[in-house]
Amino acid sequence: MCTSYTNAAQSEHEQHSQPNQTQDAMTTPTHAPPHPAAIGLADLQQLTGYTRPADIERWCKRNGVRYFLGKQGAWTTIDAVNAALGVTRNVPPKPTRLEF
Repeated sequence: MCTSYTNAAQSEHEQHSQPNQTQDAMTTPTHAPPHPAAIGLADLQQLTGYTRPADIERWCKRNGVRYFLGKQGAWTTIDAVNAALGVTRNVPPKPTRLEF
């Protein structure tokens, strides 16, 4: 009897000493995109209205947005989204060399 009580007490102690996985998931910070011009998964979720990574990838493909896959999911850049929209920066073209 003493052995079973010890095992039960030890088991109860192990349950209380293990971290709460739900609490850890809630307090884990979300990872920022790799660059300030990058649009991470959270931003893509807000932009597209989709929450599943596969749906976001499909949206990017369908809309011509070039994207990358990282450990945290799909990410892209502001320039890639603008290019898919046909919006470009007003950058003067590089001068071309004319030969006569």
